[in-house]
Amino acid sequence: MAYNPNAIFVSPSSLSDFEKCPQLYYYRNVYRSPRGLKIQLINPALALGQAVHETLDVFLKYLPSQRSKDLLLEKFEFIWANFSGEKGGFFSENQETDYKNRAIEMLERFWQNEHFKNTQTEKLPDFLKVDLGEDIFLTGKLDWLEKEGDLYHLVDFKTGKEEREDSLQLSIYSVLVSHLFKTRNIKASYWYLDKDTDIVPFTLLDMDEVVSYLKNKGEIIKMVRQTKSYRCQSGGESCWACRDMVAIAQGKGKLVSVDYVSRKQETYILPPESFKVEEEKLPPPNDDLPF
Repeated sequence: MAYNPNAIFVSPSSLSDFEKCPQLYYYRNVYRSPRGLKIQLINPALALGQAVHETLDVFLKYLPSQRSKDLLLEKFEFIWANFSGEKGGFFSENQETDYKNRAIEMLERFWQNEHFKNTQTEKLPDFLKVDLGEDIFLTGKLDWLEKEGDLYHLVDFKTGKEEREDSLQLSIYSVLVSHLFKTRNIKASYWYLDKDTDIVPFTLLDMDEVVSYLKNKGEIIKMVRQTKSYRCQSGGESCWACRDMVAIAQGKGKLVSVDYVSRKQETYILPPESFKVEEEKLPPPNDDLPF
């Protein structure tokens, strides 16, 4: 496919950013640093989630006959090194140890499930993309997809809070699966690795309604990008959703890593004093990955 300068890519994470605040969407999805890279904030919860997801992503590419608990933990140790210390937003060794132990517990819980360590996932393209028309493209990254007879089973691994019943994430992913495999025979589940030994079924929303929602939001985002209307939803300089990204863009963060190859991003931390706000005015913290 030829390069399309007008293409708008939407995903569960970018849509969530936009719903929270247009300015948050801008700094996470549009803005580029002087190096030409995206900017990203890291904190312990995000480091844990990203390390667990990256470990499982690498591990599940091995054939079931090649998998072992030693291999799983070996891959984790290698990946965790990329998040150790300030690179993961940790400000003390004890804090890092606590989060690392939580991550290991999740992986051990994963290993105890015979089905997932012995089943092969469906082969997927490296970059999932669905053309929704009018220069709007849906993208996303699936944690697990397997075929049970004629039924495709989509599973998302969770390392943080439980999803709400009206969550759109898996329903959006089902659109990707439907277009890729030319089927609507799809079911979906979550696996909360921090507490559950097995999956929790999730009822998918009507696919036609989800597609309509995606097209509508895509058109709105397209208009916002064309007019550069990224003003904070609060009407002020920043809000609870975008303030940390604004602080990083203003040079108040500390650069802890630069990735020119895969993620093409700069990763920053904010000192602890940056988070001294009125807690009662903030929603519960999100301990999961932003996608």
